[in-house]
Amino acid sequence: MDIADKIRKIELLIAGAKSDGERQAAEFAKQRLQEKLTAPLQEYTVRLHSRWEKKLFVAICKKHGLHTYRYMRQKHTTSMVRVSKSFMELVVWPEYKKYAKILHKLTEEISTDLISQIHFVRDEDETVIVGELPEISEAVIF
Repeated sequence: MDIADKIRKIELLIAGAKSDGERQAAEFAKQRLQEKLTAPLQEYTVRLHSRWEKKLFVAICKKHGLHTYRYMRQKHTTSMVRVSKSFMELVVWPEYKKYAKILHKLTEEISTDLISQIHFVRDEDETVIVGELPEISEAVIF
């Protein structure tokens, strides 16, 4: 659904509003979308730290009808988008930051859980070996 379709739906909401609050909210939404249509577009380069963050950013852009792209030789974690400055600052970027915070928290929880399952650590102290260490003739490489 493009922006023009959204505006038409909002106009139907305005016409069928049962209260002043509903009507006012729909009018504000219509105004924001019209500003999105008329504001000059800027090209943004968004450099993200991981592919998961990029997938999140692309999903948010698609949700709002924005097309992301990448120029040849840009990193896979870089995303380009053409959008008005106000829409980027007021809608896209705050939403990305909100969900990125959740993504980081979940990633940390999953990583901690996985590591604890792989390497079960008891609350015991380290083992202390008394005496000299044997000489190692060859280095072990993993």
